[in-house]
Amino acid sequence: MTAPEMPKSRSTAWLITTVGAGAVILIALTVLGTLAITHRSKPEAAAPATASAWDLEQAANQADPEPAETTAAPGPTLAVSDLTLTPKITKKQCFGSAGCNVRIKVEVGYDGPTLSEDDTWEVTYQVIGDESGPIVGTFELTGTKYDQDEISLSTKSSTTKISVKVTDVAGIPG
Repeated sequence: MTAPEMPKSRSTAWLITTVGAGAVILIALTVLGTLAITHRSKPEAAAPATASAWDLEQAANQADPEPAETTAAPGPTLAVSDLTLTPKITKKQCFGSAGCNVRIKVEVGYDGPTLSEDDTWEVTYQVIGDESGPIVGTFELTGTKYDQDEISLSTKSSTTKISVKVTDVAGIPG
């Protein structure tokens, strides 16, 4: 046997009533949920509490400014114009019209304020006279001390003039 069919007007009314009741329940749950969330997020009046020693220390640390760092006064600044570089020929072998193989060391002359032994400078220079073009090198200068390796170059002739010039000076943080 099959279940008796309801008249169409009754089943439509039943469906509308069921859906309407479900919508009312859903709206009620949404409103209640929103109220619960709103109630939780409201700040509650806090009763005055006694501050702990840790809380007092933290508040004092925030109120006290950190002491300013002191830095030593900067020493003299080394400028490109303060240095004079001169090539010192340590070895030279010439081959007639084929030119020469030459080894040089760069000698440093300084004309400026006294440099601190605590300051180190990186000096970049350019050697002119090599048949292939300029040679670029660097050395470190601390106070009046520097260490310079020998530089090898080839000249086009025995009369080629070799010169050295400073191209840059930069302080090295110490």
